Amino acid sequence: MQTPKDETLGLDGAATLLRLGHEAMKDLIDRGEVPAVRLNQKHTVMLREDLIEFLRSEGRRQAAERKKSAIGTRPAANTPGSLPTRRASKSRRTELPDLRAHEQADHQS
Repeated sequence: MQTPKDETLGLDGAATLLRLGHEAMKDLIDRGEVPAVRLNQKHTVMLREDLIEFLRSEGRRQAAERKKSAIGTRPAANTPGSLPTRRASKSRRTELPDLRAHEQADHQS
């Protein structure tokens, strides 16, 4: 059974739970992305369930972004020709440019 202390985390405990550094955790709190209560200048307390909810919502948001960006970049799996194709290489110049017009202009001036 969880004790009340297990339901709350300080800054270091929250950073450990989210696998962040101390400063990164403080930045999340300062930006208001993670709910926290500052009891005084030295003590900040967060609910474990709020941190877990932050992970859930941020994970869903990022997954939706990845899915959205992937939709336009690949064909649907059930379409003909949906096998991976090689990227077309950039065409390389095989002939030298004709510089005669430039040479004539240089001699006339």
